[in-house]
Amino acid sequence: MATWRAQCWLGSSGGYQDLEVQASTFQGAIQQFKRVYGAEQVISAHEVKNGRNGGGGSVSTSFSKLLWFCLFLLAIAFWYIVIPVALIIGIIKLIIWFKSL
Repeated sequence: MATWRAQCWLGSSGGYQDLEVQASTFQGAIQQFKRVYGAEQVISAHEVKNGRNGGGGSVSTSFSKLLWFCLFLLAIAFWYIVIPVALIIGIIKLIIWFKSL
């Protein structure tokens, strides 16, 4: 049996809930969401791999976003700090070189 996860509408009192069931097939999972939980509507039902709900994936996703943000800050630092400093040093060296002629 596989684990299935879906967002289900449980009525106005329950609202949308993320639920899991054990079923062999997609249709069996849909039937269980409706029968066991009384879901009126089943949205985005999918099989959960290896019995995990993707909790680790959210940490990985957060880390990935943090990594991209750090790379973005590094790029800004490079363009607004390193490049101007390098240009200033280059100009100073050119001035010194021209004076030595």
